[in-house]
Amino acid sequence: MSRLRRLLFYFILISPLNGLAADLTVGEEQFVKAVGRDCPVIRLWPDGVVPDEPRAIGDEEVTTMYRNREGLLNIGNVSSPSMIVLTPSGNNNTGVAIILCPGGGYGSLGCDTVIETAKWMNERGITVVLLKYRVPKRHHEFAMNHQPVQDAQRAMGILRARSAEWKIAPNKIGIGGFSAGGHVAASLAINHAKRWYKPVDALDETSCRPDFAVLLYPAYLTDPITSRERDAKLNYDLISATATPPTLISITRPDKFTVGSIEYYLALMEAKVAAELHIYPDGGHGGAIEKYPFGEWANECYRFLGDQGILEVAEKPVPLTYKAKRLPDIELSETLTLGDQRLGQVLGRDCPVVPVWPNGFGPDETLEPSEETVTSKSRGGTALNITQVTKPTLTIVRPTNDKATGKTIIVCPGGAYGGLAAEHEGTRVCEWLNELGITGILLKYRVPRRGGDYEKHHHALQDLQRAIRIVRANAAEWDIDSTKIGVCGFSAGGHLCTVLSTNFQTNWYEPIDVIDKQSCRPDFAVLTYPAYLTEPLDSNEVDPNVLALQRSVTPPMFLSGAENDRFTRGMLNFYLEIQAAKLSAECHVYATGGHGGGIDPISYPASEWTKACERWLRDIDPELERRKAQDKPDSGR
Repeated sequence: MSRLRRLLFYFILISPLNGLAADLTVGEEQFVKAVGRDCPVIRLWPDGVVPDEPRAIGDEEVTTMYRNREGLLNIGNVSSPSMIVLTPSGNNNTGVAIILCPGGGYGSLGCDTVIETAKWMNERGITVVLLKYRVPKRHHEFAMNHQPVQDAQRAMGILRARSAEWKIAPNKIGIGGFSAGGHVAASLAINHAKRWYKPVDALDETSCRPDFAVLLYPAYLTDPITSRERDAKLNYDLISATATPPTLISITRPDKFTVGSIEYYLALMEAKVAAELHIYPDGGHGGAIEKYPFGEWANECYRFLGDQGILEVAEKPVPLTYKAKRLPDIELSETLTLGDQRLGQVLGRDCPVVPVWPNGFGPDETLEPSEETVTSKSRGGTALNITQVTKPTLTIVRPTNDKATGKTIIVCPGGAYGGLAAEHEGTRVCEWLNELGITGILLKYRVPRRGGDYEKHHHALQDLQRAIRIVRANAAEWDIDSTKIGVCGFSAGGHLCTVLSTNFQTNWYEPIDVIDKQSCRPDFAVLTYPAYLTEPLDSNEVDPNVLALQRSVTPPMFLSGAENDRFTRGMLNFYLEIQAAKLSAECHVYATGGHGGGIDPISYPASEWTKACERWLRDIDPELERRKAQDKPDSGR
């Protein structure tokens, strides 16, 4: 199509209600060229009524250089804002649309992330609208987001009013953005009830509230940006469960804006807005779909939109069924405790059981030896629960030889340090690990907490330190790689694994044999809805027991939880300490799922942690191999 015909095509699509010129700016021309197909271009404001323009801006310009990176489409000097509509092809239109705001520090617009994301979303039936908002910053007593938010409000109103032209459902239009564009999107998600400009025509009578928001490494959510001071210009006080749309946030741990993203998420959580937060361990600032692992945000976003009723998605996974309530009576063993026997029954196969301590009883014991109490009270009275543990053990659940990778994870069930949810946070986890070729070793640690002068985790931590040493000492015999031994804990078990990961250099008991010469440092840690990481729970004060974080020493960590879990605030505050210490860690907070779901899909979407964790476990292999090559025999392992 010739340029003249293309311009005529645009002219026909542009409504005279908007007072729009048919000609394209240089930025719009280059964007359409980069997309490689014809796209409607809609000017936002009638001629002469663009609000709050305090000074003249030079001619719009296009460069292919951004922050010393060549080949990136960058639009600057925007004074004629517009939106460009990229619709799905054929019959692949779900009716869902998202306005995407490019980043660029409010100085220009980096469009490649939008183009890359539009391709991915179009393939899934989602219409993408580029918002070419006004840059650079106007200042003159205006906040840096003032004119861009005006443009976003206007664009949302136009798109909703004219949604039928592009086969868009008017109640399924979202806002998203990258970096500064994420700041624009967050601003609109909060500030949509009142226009930031005097209405200019009937289009401004249409609601500009987005139906969902997607914030990708959003900038400037706190001021200063590395502080936790919520930016007053965003009007955080307007966030509410009824007014603020469901929101997904994604960023990477090294990004300087991660603190702001976590603080913004906490504000959403406090207001009970449906929201998710996904923080990837590598990558810094920038990128879109192709950036790994950050690009995994797209799959989380697609699922999230389905969960919120924006998209139609496949059926949710089926909850687990449990065996504990149907176990037949068993004759008591002379060598195994009742809890160990029940674990074997639930697993349905013979698994070696190894005592943690040579004489069965651990150090600092204050509880009189007694028979373990084994019930099915977990998961609403259906799953195995063990308490009154005085003889801690390891149950070794091995994968088949053809799957075995040599990697091992010691699994610590939760139970508030009062009991052990040993099935859905124990045996089922070991079986899942076996599917990945990982040996799962279930630690039946001492519960309930002994009290007195001992901290709640004292005896359990002794058991876990000893357990890692036993596994490492027997690695060759058990076909285990001694440099790939991790821990995985749930709730109190997650707290236990966190304390170990940050305190492994301190012995919590006096050495008793040669095994205690082994290092108890886990090579990695999976912390699933970890409890007690702040004291008190509803504060931002991180427990001193988990603050001994050291770069290149503290193992890589994977954290997950749910928005409606009272322990999530503690987990996010701990993650801020991780971020400050520049440690390798990934974190996922799902919109629902509550506390204590373990590996059971009944806690969906929080149960999706297993999918993210499976990828993370593969991703950390190079890091584990590097450490293996660097370590010396006497390096303190």
